[in-house]
Amino acid sequence: MENVAFPTKAASIHPNGQPEALAIPTKRVSIGFLIALTLAQMSLFLCYGGIGSILLPMQIGELDPVNKVSSLGLVTGVAVLLALIGNPLAGALSDRTSSRFGRRRPWIFFGAIVSALALALMMMAKNVAMIFIGWSAFQLCSNFILAALSAIIPDQVPEEQRGTASGIIGLSASIGMVLGSVMVGMIIRNAQTSYLVMLITLLIVLIPFALLMKDKHLPKEYVQSFSLIGFLKNFWINPRKHPDFAWAWLTRFIPFFGYFLTANYMFYFLQDAVHYDKLFPGQGVEQGASQLQIVMMVTSLVFTVLGGILSDRFRSRKLFIVIGCAIMAVPLVVLGTIPSWTVIMIMMGLVGVGFGMYTSVDGALVTQVLPSAENRGKDMGIINIANTLPQSLAPAFASIIINATHSYFMLFLVGAVIALLGTLTVRPIKSVR
Repeated sequence: MENVAFPTKAASIHPNGQPEALAIPTKRVSIGFLIALTLAQMSLFLCYGGIGSILLPMQIGELDPVNKVSSLGLVTGVAVLLALIGNPLAGALSDRTSSRFGRRRPWIFFGAIVSALALALMMMAKNVAMIFIGWSAFQLCSNFILAALSAIIPDQVPEEQRGTASGIIGLSASIGMVLGSVMVGMIIRNAQTSYLVMLITLLIVLIPFALLMKDKHLPKEYVQSFSLIGFLKNFWINPRKHPDFAWAWLTRFIPFFGYFLTANYMFYFLQDAVHYDKLFPGQGVEQGASQLQIVMMVTSLVFTVLGGILSDRFRSRKLFIVIGCAIMAVPLVVLGTIPSWTVIMIMMGLVGVGFGMYTSVDGALVTQVLPSAENRGKDMGIINIANTLPQSLAPAFASIIINATHSYFMLFLVGAVIALLGTLTVRPIKSVR
């Protein structure tokens, strides 16, 4: 695999006088490197899919059946708020890391170890409080890893390759989420064993990746000083000075909010509205949820790659983001209107088409509007807030809608309207077509 080597402390200096760690990349990366990066991210999304889609609602439903909707909203909401803090903080710290192992690798290595310990705690959980602590710790630590992995694209991938790269790496979310859901809901069907498998997978994928990937050393004289006050000030990027970055942030936040408004409650939708266990006697709701994840994976895989390739070929990001958001929104309305199993399967496939195309192309777009090379990790961390904040706010907002209306139709309708707003926020971006 190209782009893999053990580290040396020597730092290369670019012809423009900058260290290589801060230079804009021009050398194309290999497919092998992109696959390795994809697998690294996939190991995390395997956990997100297996835990978030199946294990959390299943365990909380067993431990607190009366308050399961509110408890799930609390556990997921607080945990993702910690992820919200961890992602940009990790990005800022990795930007300032002058280790001979590079800027990103140490955070991937140690983040993997602590994340594995958090999964071990969840494996032993006997009450909702233990699940709350374990999931919060995992969200915080895994986002330290994600921040470092996200910064690798602007660090090492040239702009003309980023659409294709984002499409390939975008497979990590689609495949990982579905594999996690299928593994837990259809293959293992045991919480403790599922956590153990995810824990081992995390370690055997991330540790070798952290040890072997190339990561250019940043000399100490180029390291910006870090203070909490300075970080908080730097946390704010003036939308007047960097309007494209601000619009790109909204273009990430809004469709993700619409998607996660419904995603975390699909398990309870199948249980309480579709009555899956009565529709298919002998099967558990977790099996139905896993089947939907498989359908989404198949369609999302195709259009994640296709969207990235087409956006590179036509040199257009915004058009494909608009198409993706629109395709994602329409089936959400139908889902709430016609709760037939066949219709649900078809509509979830269409959601996968839209979400896959949207995520791959948007991933390329945001790397082209970052304010500075020195703060790529921190800036990608701020972009990643637009990933994590919806996952925190949406479950709480969804539980309010469900408890107030006792209707999943309203939940899906609101999700569709919000997803459509993403077609408006991408248009004002001027520096990217």
